[in-house]
Amino acid sequence: MEEEEHPLDELLSKSELLNRNEPEVAANIGEQLLHMELQSLPLSVRRRIRDVVARVKPQNVVEVGAGIGHLSAWLYDLWQDEDLQPERYVLVEAGGKFGVILKRLMQRYDAGKWSDVIVGNWNDIVSTQRAWVAANSSNPLAATERSPLPQSINVCIIDVGWKNQNECVMGAIPLLGEDGLLLTSEPEVPTEDEVDEEKVAAFNEWIMLIKMLNETHDVGFVPMFGGTLIGIKRRSAN
Repeated sequence: MEEEEHPLDELLSKSELLNRNEPEVAANIGEQLLHMELQSLPLSVRRRIRDVVARVKPQNVVEVGAGIGHLSAWLYDLWQDEDLQPERYVLVEAGGKFGVILKRLMQRYDAGKWSDVIVGNWNDIVSTQRAWVAANSSNPLAATERSPLPQSINVCIIDVGWKNQNECVMGAIPLLGEDGLLLTSEPEVPTEDEVDEEKVAAFNEWIMLIKMLNETHDVGFVPMFGGTLIGIKRRSAN
């Protein structure tokens, strides 16, 4: 019996049209990460996120945990094609020094008119967004004002590490638009002899979160070399 295709299989699939090589700017940022002894998403996952974003053609994108722009450079490179360029791209990063680097990257791609860098804690930013929406819901001038985050996120990318991943995903889900898509990578599975109890607890909470989201959302898993990409999309009423 042929296995039934998952609703997100096609959406999360590899693009046969886009260049597989890493963009020059992204490759240079990868070298910086090595010197700074920092980690980023695996190449396979970054490339696949680029593929998915190109397929979705979102009006707005929010990247949480942008770091020094390793994935961001892939997206900016994609959006050199103005037909694919979103109306708004928000890079969120908790580290102030990284925020400065991200702003330089934004300027390098001349993206200041449609791209923002927000430095701060994601859940604080989510609270600010909710307060803005509540304060401006009955304000006729609100449409002319720029909210901290897009009011209906088409694609939200979460890359914050296992300690904050569950909380950040939970904060992002209500901000997704009707057809909004959340992309993140599966946290590393703890080994049987894992001694970090906090990491084990966080992974168990992750499993519970995915089970809960499965009740109302389509959740797709794409295993690939170096990691697993996860897509979460609100299930269609149909």
